Amino acid sequence: MAKVPCPVLYELYETDRAIDLDGKSHDFDQNVPVNYAEALYELVKNVKPKIVVEVGLACGTTAAAALTGMKENGFGKLISIDPGQSTQWHNCGVSTVKRAGLSEWHELIEDYDYFALPKLLRDGVRADIGYIDGWHTFDYALLDWFYLDKMVVDKGIIGFNDSHFRSVHRVLKFVLSHRHYEEIDVGLPKTYASRIPVAGPLIKRIGDRSNEDRYFRKLDSWEPYTQFYAPF
Repeated sequence: MAKVPCPVLYELYETDRAIDLDGKSHDFDQNVPVNYAEALYELVKNVKPKIVVEVGLACGTTAAAALTGMKENGFGKLISIDPGQSTQWHNCGVSTVKRAGLSEWHELIEDYDYFALPKLLRDGVRADIGYIDGWHTFDYALLDWFYLDKMVVDKGIIGFNDSHFRSVHRVLKFVLSHRHYEEIDVGLPKTYASRIPVAGPLIKRIGDRSNEDRYFRKLDSWEPYTQFYAPF
């Protein structure tokens, strides 16, 4: 993956510490691997989105990556939804964006996804890319996708973090069986999750859950008829 021209981003990974708005240091945890951030940066550079909506800001790794791409493109806006940014995360995500000089392209909504996403939709927000890295239970991940699906333009892209979680994996199966989406290659190597400690090609057959961030292109805005159901 291409290196993101954002020294603050790599500082987080190298020091394993995140800095809040007051300059206090905190543990840097529960953030995406650096190559996942680099993949998002490349995607933003290539797609050139006007609007990106992400669920989950945390310490700001994906935000810094996406915003750096927007800065290089010369336009764009990232909307981050994170109800715990000033509490659980001590505003480290906001601080990362600010220290990287990227605040101009960033908007934080510090509220729950089930309040923020419907409001964005009602306000007429149309996104080119969505990225889901919020609460990972099936219902929350499905809710995030449901609203982003209605906001993302045709041929737009939605990415999922922690796709190996059984809950998120089931959401992906629902998406592919109930709407018109296709998976796209963003350059991340395929890895597979399994509870069984085996090596080699058997991991894919037994685990059957891709471990990396996975991205899907929305082919159109088709929705099924009222009684439609497909096994997933």
